[in-house]
Amino acid sequence: MKATRIFFLSAAALAATSICAGNAPRKQLVGHGWDLLAVSPAEVVRHADEFAKTGLDGISISLRKTLPDGRRLSMSSILTDPVWPREAFTNEIADLKKLKGKPGLSHCYLSAFWTPARRLAWNDDAAWARAIGNMRTLAQIARDGQVDGLLIDPEDYSGSKQFQLRSDDGDFDSVNGLARRRGSEFIEAVASVYPNAKLLFFWLLSLSCQDFSSVADPQLVLKTKGDLWPAFVNGMLDRLPKTMRLIDGNEHAYRYEASRRDFYVAAWEQKHGMLQVVDERNRDLYRLNVCSGSGHYLDNYINPTNSHWYMGPVDGSRLGHFAQNLRQAVACAEDTVWIYGEKCAWVRWRGVASKRWNADKTEYRTWEDSLPGISDLIARLKDPQEWKERKLAEKTRAGTLVDLNGNSACAYGTPLEAGKFHAGKVPKPYVTWQDDKNTKGVFGVDTGTGVGDSSSLCIKGSGNGCFLFNSPPVKPGETYLVRFRTKGAMPSASVYWKRQGAWDWSLRGCFSTMGDPETDGWMRGEILAQVPPGADSFSVLLGAKQKPDEQTWFDCVIVNPLD
Repeated sequence: MKATRIFFLSAAALAATSICAGNAPRKQLVGHGWDLLAVSPAEVVRHADEFAKTGLDGISISLRKTLPDGRRLSMSSILTDPVWPREAFTNEIADLKKLKGKPGLSHCYLSAFWTPARRLAWNDDAAWARAIGNMRTLAQIARDGQVDGLLIDPEDYSGSKQFQLRSDDGDFDSVNGLARRRGSEFIEAVASVYPNAKLLFFWLLSLSCQDFSSVADPQLVLKTKGDLWPAFVNGMLDRLPKTMRLIDGNEHAYRYEASRRDFYVAAWEQKHGMLQVVDERNRDLYRLNVCSGSGHYLDNYINPTNSHWYMGPVDGSRLGHFAQNLRQAVACAEDTVWIYGEKCAWVRWRGVASKRWNADKTEYRTWEDSLPGISDLIARLKDPQEWKERKLAEKTRAGTLVDLNGNSACAYGTPLEAGKFHAGKVPKPYVTWQDDKNTKGVFGVDTGTGVGDSSSLCIKGSGNGCFLFNSPPVKPGETYLVRFRTKGAMPSASVYWKRQGAWDWSLRGCFSTMGDPETDGWMRGEILAQVPPGADSFSVLLGAKQKPDEQTWFDCVIVNPLD
């Protein structure tokens, strides 16, 4: 073990550390898909119990309505529909309210496609007033239905090129100004009825401003391309209230690979590179109220090898490949990650007339059918602590909770004199290490101190040292919970990874969180660690950085596999 590569953090520093332990800001995972485009809020309500098993936080919800006079309204044509009357959606609002607080459905969004089949002329005030009025009504429905906000897809499915300059529009600078004005009008309309809504865009500036951090003159590039979308986004920022959040869902991420660190690069571009096209007056607001995110295409992980959209196995599993990508995406996202699929459904719908998502008309399948374990994976990445507590409870009830440490009590194998520190008596399976460049300390067993007994591991006067527990062979993707009790000077705990018996310092370690000292002075600590690709074992390091007269104790060291 190289002394230069091992380090420990104080308990105070560890309390603020969010690596692996699952105490980072809570991210939301939202489901989208062809099945969700085909069902109503009422049908979602009827299947609420099944959504609780998906691990999701929420889903996209589609609205459609045929009015008494025969006019049809749809989220897919909302910009060119006749006027949306709010009162036409009374039943839908009542159904949406039933979803609030339900597992899997607590953070839903109402969908809207921004691909008008008939392009709106930028100078047509009446057409834009109707389109924006319909979006205001959709926002009212979202507010009254108590969903988080709107999901907006600006992809040009219809080929109308709404946000591209056409020869009959006029000169670029004039039309760019009109686009910015329409963006302001849109956000003002939504904010007037739902000022604290979230707007999840499948693309915000990521739609047209990839890799702009290296562009010398971004405005010239936009003008050359006739790209009006950034002006529309700047218009939204001109009037965006500080209570509203915009999420750039970056659908380009369908092809990203965590192995290339694509999600990290894209998140940096979203927060920094794309500032190139944000008006300087809006940049502070953009930094605070526009969140980086990403989208994931599940069909990549079930398609055959000859598909244009194919991602193969990682560590022998295509779910493992998705896990690797989703894990990095969640780490990089500021608020929300969305997950989309076409060939399967999120739940097993019953009594639903349209099944367009079952494209090949073969066996009806859910995503859990096609990628077994995906629901558990989503739940784990969404909220590791909640997942941990559920797994512990399930395994405890079933009597299947295993402790890999055969000596969690930290007792020596043969009887020792009670009530004293026994230097050099290191109980199995623990071993010790300390940095030769620091003050040398002493390791042993204290038979006068313990939790519920009179035995514990003890370090005295080590400038940098630790007890180690070495795991048996493990597999990538497996999750382990390390729990322990500690007290004394500057305790720390971590998990580091090995490959074929050697330390792999390219794999980031996991650090513990610790609670406040209890009445007996002992603190509870834990590490929730998932085995990264390439690792085949790990070591738990229980250590301290001490002055010569200080000492630190560890006890109740438990290592539970949770998968």
